[in-house]
Amino acid sequence: MTSAQKIATDEEILATLPKVVAPPALKQTGYLGYLTDSEKSSLEQLRMLLDAEGFTKRLDDATLLRFLRARKFDIMKAKKMFEECEEWRKTYGTDTILEDFHYTEKKDVAKYYPQYYHKTDKDGRPVYIEELGAVNIPKMYEITTQERMLKNLVWEYESFAKYRLAACSRKAGVLVETSCTIMDLKGISISAASQVLSYVREASYIGQNYYPERMAFLRSSHRF
Repeated sequence: MTSAQKIATDEEILATLPKVVAPPALKQTGYLGYLTDSEKSSLEQLRMLLDAEGFTKRLDDATLLRFLRARKFDIMKAKKMFEECEEWRKTYGTDTILEDFHYTEKKDVAKYYPQYYHKTDKDGRPVYIEELGAVNIPKMYEITTQERMLKNLVWEYESFAKYRLAACSRKAGVLVETSCTIMDLKGISISAASQVLSYVREASYIGQNYYPERMAFLRSSHRF
């Protein structure tokens, strides 16, 4: 890969994006452009602590605020969460997964586990849909494994954060940090739910612990 083809870093992309989120619907604070003096102080304290520990990546305001919000602005809990995330990224190879991982079976997997993005909602967030009622785990595991599915999940998270959210932010004119996730339960059965439970549990753990504050809200429905 030449330097001209090198994938832009998170920091390089973030530098080109809006520096404020849309006005929070419930007038919450803790977001870029909507910080109390106490929250500003917590943000700087967290950055100083992580910098002192030798961390150099992902110390931007938007990222650190996501970890602070996830831990209700408890600085030490947010620090621990960030450190554990960075250790996971190192061992999992997350920083290079967009270049290293190739999910060649993705098109076939989609036949048995439909999951996709479809436009944006009224707030400019990308809409992500999973059709859990259409899942066929036995068929899916004939062509892939849960380990590769989770690798693809992380690949999607990285692509989502680096490119999809960036595009939505530029279009909306404000920083878009989350998706609108819809879990479509139409046609789901107890057997289908039990089949997918193991994957969903692992996927939820990754999302909650390593990509905090990325899911705007979860809407379960039997139909659209």
